[in-house]
Amino acid sequence: MSKTTTATETYEITLEPSGKVIEVKEGQTLLDAAIRNGIQVAYGCRHGSCSACKCQVLEGDFEIMDRVSEYSLMSFERDEGITLMCSTLAESDLVVEIEEEESALPFFAVHDFEAEVIENKQYTHDIHAIKLKLEDSTNIPYGSGQFFEFDVPELEDTRAYSVANKYQEGNIIEFHIKRVPEGKGSNYMCDLQEGETVTGSGPYGSMQLRDRNKDLIFIAGGSGMAPIKSLIEEVFSDDFEKEAWFFYGARAKKDLYLTEEWQQLAEEHPNFHFIPALSQPDEGDAWAGETGFIADVISRTLEKMTGMDAYLCGPPIMIETACDALSKGGVRGTDITYDEF
Repeated sequence: MSKTTTATETYEITLEPSGKVIEVKEGQTLLDAAIRNGIQVAYGCRHGSCSACKCQVLEGDFEIMDRVSEYSLMSFERDEGITLMCSTLAESDLVVEIEEEESALPFFAVHDFEAEVIENKQYTHDIHAIKLKLEDSTNIPYGSGQFFEFDVPELEDTRAYSVANKYQEGNIIEFHIKRVPEGKGSNYMCDLQEGETVTGSGPYGSMQLRDRNKDLIFIAGGSGMAPIKSLIEEVFSDDFEKEAWFFYGARAKKDLYLTEEWQQLAEEHPNFHFIPALSQPDEGDAWAGETGFIADVISRTLEKMTGMDAYLCGPPIMIETACDALSKGGVRGTDITYDEF
């Protein structure tokens, strides 16, 4: 039965086949309600684009948000009651069929947060490192590689950014933001000043370290370094006896950042290998390192990759070509984890 509060109406959602019952607030998506109640389901973008969170509504009335395209959810699927949890609002009590995940990864509860900007450092002409300190009463554990969502003034949708440091006491969280021309979210984040306050929620995502007892490949482009940085910090925060390779792709030398830090880590840990590559070096770059697309660099560097795990973050074309190179090198698809942006 529907319940009414002084401000917001709530509905009961019965999840099949488990029979679990959760509550969803008016205006809250089914996905947000599920993960805040500890229900582990598959999801990706959380904004109606990737189709990872499909479910079927068996009973009840609901609304699909306008942001869901015909490509993400076909008309025949809508006719059959199939929808995307991330973009569905309840209009009555519902019975929903979902597929709960059985994962060996730790589950981290989602929290709303308020944080103070304590640093805004510009690494390149378009990438900023933003460090936040959560309010004193807040502690939000998260897994390296996960992301948080931020409220952006004048925007209805939030903007997601991956954490760039492993979880630590002190409530300091770092993010790498690439300024996108005309991008309201990225410009808002990159323009933040020390002392300002931001709000949002998290953590989200399943990009977490799966097995530290294997050789590892990390691949990133642009600000995709953020989750890879947190994962590598996680790996080397404890004993690690296998080999780890980090391939970082940039267009020109001006787009590289944190290279000295990565080279220092390689000096401290002989089993860590940092391979930066430029796809379009400028004439004055005086670059003696690898050139070309990162997928080709990976193939030239590692002929056999059988039994290795890979973690990737970057633009779609980089993910696609790098995954192809990994597959040809012997990495199984189930051992590849990636985030596109």
